[in-house]
Formats: sequence, C-alpha cells, structure tokens
Amino acid sequence: MTAITKILATCFLGVTLSGCAGHTHQMVSENDSLSVTGSFSHEGIQAPVMVLELEGARYEGRGFVIQHSQDLAKLRKLFGPGKHYDRITSGMDSDHIKNSASPVLRTESGETIRCLLAWRSGQGPAGVCTKPDGKEIDVRFD
Repeated sequence: MTAITKILATCFLGVTLSGCAGHTHQMVSENDSLSVTGSFSHEGIQAPVMVLELEGARYEGRGFVIQHSQDLAKLRKLFGPGKHYDRITSGMDSDHIKNSASPVLRTESGETIRCLLAWRSGQGPAGVCTKPDGKEIDVRFD
C-alpha cells in the first residue's frame, strides 16, 4: 500500500465515522407553569427523533423531515462574489443554513402534539409545540 493510498484510506475512514454521529440536544425549560423535559436528535445515520415528557405523558416523534435552506441571492449581495461566497455555495461554510422541522409527537394512547422548530447551524432547535386544546408550549434545546 502506497503512502498516498494509506492517507486517503485514513481520511475516508475519518469522514465516514464522523458522518455517522448525530446531534442530540436536551431541552432547556422555558415554561414556568409546566414541568417539561425532552430531547431532540438529528443528523447521523438515525432518523430524527423528538421526545417531550409533559404532565406525566411521553410524546415521541420519529422520522420527520428536516428542511435545510439558505437564500443564496441574499448571501451573494451580502458577501459578493469571492472566496467566502464560494465556500457557502460549495457547502464548506454551513453557518448560513437555516433548518426547520414540524414533528408530530404522539403518546402510546394516540394523543398528539404538533411542533414547529427552527435553528441555524451550530445552534439548538427552538420553537413552539401546540396541544390539541390549543395550549402552546415553548421549547428550546441546547
């Protein structure tokens, strides 16, 4: 095995292993009147998962879609053509990506909570979850 082959194999293995690890965020309580705990996991090889434990019930949603978007026209105006903009369009600079998700969480008995979450790269998801009675629960994950 040549030195170049060894280096490429090592780099490939490093990228592959780091690509498998997902992000798990723990909920930061923002509800003074409710005792709510939860977690939000995404990326990696596993489907996204969100869990909320609220009023003695466990709500869970799996496999929901996470949208990734960025306004390239606005970023081009902001940064102009050049190295920084090239890094953004090539995916090397992901700081400008906006993420969003709309998971529906269910209990074993079938009760649901609908959530709307948004976050930027490197930050935890935040948003609101709405119970069937219209009560809103602010959620933020670290």
